[in-house]
Amino acid sequence: MRKPPLKILFEDNELEIIKAKTHDVQSQNKATSFYSNISDGQEQLSEGKLYQCDTSYSSSSLHSSRTLLEESQWQNYQKRIDSESLSEQAKKVFLIPTQSSEEWLANFTEKCLKVECFFKDTTFNTIIETTFNSDDQQLKQTLVLTLDYFTNLVTFTFFLLWKAVWNENQQDMTQFVSNSNSITEYLALMISLRVNEFRIDFQLLSIFESIIQPFPDKSIFKECTDSQRSSLSIDIIQQKIFMPLMKHNQVLPWSTDEVAFILSLINSQFYADLQIRNIIVKGGLNHYFRRINTISQFIIYSVVRNPNKHDRQDALGYWIDLAEKLQQNYDLEGLFIVYKYGIQLLLKDYIGTMPVLFRDLNRIPKINAFYEEHIKHNFKDSDNQKQHLYIPSFHKFITQIKRLELQIKTNKSLFHQISDIMFLLIKMSKRQQVLYQQMCPKISENEEQMIHYFTKGIEKELEANLQIPLDKETLVYIELIKLAKNIN
Repeated sequence: MRKPPLKILFEDNELEIIKAKTHDVQSQNKATSFYSNISDGQEQLSEGKLYQCDTSYSSSSLHSSRTLLEESQWQNYQKRIDSESLSEQAKKVFLIPTQSSEEWLANFTEKCLKVECFFKDTTFNTIIETTFNSDDQQLKQTLVLTLDYFTNLVTFTFFLLWKAVWNENQQDMTQFVSNSNSITEYLALMISLRVNEFRIDFQLLSIFESIIQPFPDKSIFKECTDSQRSSLSIDIIQQKIFMPLMKHNQVLPWSTDEVAFILSLINSQFYADLQIRNIIVKGGLNHYFRRINTISQFIIYSVVRNPNKHDRQDALGYWIDLAEKLQQNYDLEGLFIVYKYGIQLLLKDYIGTMPVLFRDLNRIPKINAFYEEHIKHNFKDSDNQKQHLYIPSFHKFITQIKRLELQIKTNKSLFHQISDIMFLLIKMSKRQQVLYQQMCPKISENEEQMIHYFTKGIEKELEANLQIPLDKETLVYIELIKLAKNIN
């Protein structure tokens, strides 16, 4: 009997890619994007340059009755923030653990000045002014995503509030920040598009209301608050690593139907909790590729570990059957991991030239034809399709973005194409949030263990069997080649 959903799924220090928390920037590798790295508390801006900022602004001036909440209200807000969901840098901005409100404001003002200097040194002023003076809603949404990609969601939002207060008689951000209606429009767009990164609460709304006048109707935040209430918290299923008992030469102790459901659930949850900036810009891709590399290596190992060619056929047949089930789910991300990055790589690099009687040869072209047909559009028009999961390939998205990043160095106009892809990712994420919430109540205890295994246990098992850390990719490759050549 299926039981109600637990506070489960995929939180682990080693799997930051799938958890709904802000990553600690200091703990991650340098951003793979060449764009400016303005991330709460970081000194370096715009490819390593340090900007000398105008210090004529006074932090003490922020003690305006019109703009500053009472210190008790700030402290109340501090208590209501889930500090566990903030990076160390974000904590310095949002929380006041040891600082007085004056110290907090001085620190925050310094950050805002740095952000302002960055904007003065770019073309964003012109872009912002042109966009928000137009009536093109799609263009405004694109701008919101682009701003976040080039800067930082939370930093830029509070920077706008700060500018709204202090730029009334200045023109360096012209019609955008000097017009409170434009700022509220930005906030509304930001919240509607980026629910996962910016979980709004009513205490923070009160801060916005105290600064921005006039403030729009609170109904614009309904989607965000509703999503916050309905979202599942991410928690560890159990402390001990779950390792299933398997029979001799058994690939996995579950049917391919069961495994396909779990992999599609994991992929759906990945999109549902997608934090685009943290994953694409802040180093989260390392965790993403580690996850898919681990499953790929496990697929290859499960086949080549058997020197007997008939056992290899059985193992390979299991994964081909799984790929067909993922095809039935319309899960392109699952097919990329299992078929393209697992089966296809196995056949090409490991056993393609081995004397193996490949009895499942006729099944491969059908899977490949399905994948190649749908990867072209990557389910971008699946909003109204309800009969399947329609999980797109995230790898396809990230490949497109990284290709554009290289081209944009010589052609700045292409950054709009990056925004278009991110806007599409937002739509995909919202669709998967709905599907994921529908799937979660159906999870059984056995399926919880499977989730735990595929997100944590599979890596531990593979490292134990190979006796090699998986981050030593060259050694892992050599060991798998040795196993592949040992055939009888």
